[in-house]
Amino acid sequence: MKKFTLHLDAAIVIALLFLLTLGLNLYQYREYKALKDENYRLQLQGLEDSLNLDSMRSHIERLNGRIERLEAAQSATELSGTIQPGSIQSGTE
Repeated sequence: MKKFTLHLDAAIVIALLFLLTLGLNLYQYREYKALKDENYRLQLQGLEDSLNLDSMRSHIERLNGRIERLEAAQSATELSGTIQPGSIQSGTE
């Protein structure tokens, strides 16, 4: 029967390889966690930007409608030559 012997230099190499792989795994985990956190933050920022964009579009559409009503009222008064009560609405809605 053959006897198994482990030399000291082989044990040191195995231990160093184990520690190196453990260190690399910890490094990869830290990088993964940082990227995951950044991805989450960017997704929330994208959602917030999308909501802000929708809000601004709605506000612009309301302002364009108000401008159209004021222009229509102004052209109607120019045609008739007088200002009719209630033809121009106030600036608040």
